[in-house]
Amino acid sequence: MEQPGQPGTTPGADPAAGERYLLLADISGYTGFMTGVEHEHGADFSAGIPAAYAVLGGLLGAVVKGVEPEFAVVKLEGDAVFAAAPATGLDGHGEEVLEQLRAMYQAFIDSRTHAIPANDHICLACPAVAHLDLKVVLHRGHVVRQVVGAGSDLLGPAVTVAHRLLKNTIRERIGYRPYLFVTDTAATALGVSDVGIEHHEDYADAGPVAGRIVELGQPVREGATS
Repeated sequence: MEQPGQPGTTPGADPAAGERYLLLADISGYTGFMTGVEHEHGADFSAGIPAAYAVLGGLLGAVVKGVEPEFAVVKLEGDAVFAAAPATGLDGHGEEVLEQLRAMYQAFIDSRTHAIPANDHICLACPAVAHLDLKVVLHRGHVVRQVVGAGSDLLGPAVTVAHRLLKNTIRERIGYRPYLFVTDTAATALGVSDVGIEHHEDYADAGPVAGRIVELGQPVREGATS
């Protein structure tokens, strides 16, 4: 998908400002899962750190590995991965991007399955890992990389919109299923504006946002409709 040698760019360079694809992958149900683990194991961890924390690391690791190398991780946000990619490298490559995200989701499922405790596990909370799932947002917009201390972050209205989209009404339409929400801005540039089903959200500060819902467990063009 990469297109090295673009005019005015240096291979490997990361410009301070520019158009980027912004990806947020959030583990659904993790807050309730961890609350149950704390209830079962206590909060002082005097008997050792519960395996649930290693589970989170494994699930996040599967997501990170699944989006690389096209997307670079900006930061981990609790139970979510925030990653970005220069727009010029992905524009017009929507089919490949969607297939990559479906493969990433399968790797997440494999990691989740591996983390399910054995039948003789006495804790009532840890087996609930089987109910964790994934929701993903993909947006495109102009962002600025800002140095913060020893690290850096991405800032700008597009970043705000991408994060707002994690709170949405999508599961009111499709039920509790894993999904990818691709905003129209991203879908048009990727060349996949006809995938999934049309959906709109509206936010007091970010305004209306239109896009497409793609169920991650299905072929990306199954059930396409406007």
